Amino acid sequence: MDRLIWTAWRAFWVGLGASAVLIGQTLLAPPPAASAPPRVEEPAPRVEEPARRKSAEPILSRNPFDSTRGKVVARVRGTT
Repeated sequence: MDRLIWTAWRAFWVGLGASAVLIGQTLLAPPPAASAPPRVEEPAPRVEEPARRKSAEPILSRNPFDSTRGKVVARVRGTT
């Protein structure tokens, strides 16, 4: 058991040291070379479509559960 604890303790310190090295390299690394900013293209002009009249009539005309037409079962059997 002591050997397992000793191995885990060493692995902890090795991992901590490796993390410190990576963080240090990141912080001390020279900044990347300056380059021109990427070119941004203008979006195409938006073409407005003429306004069209919106209606719910097509949906309401095929609604089988419309309360003004009566029950669905009555319409299927042919009685209203």
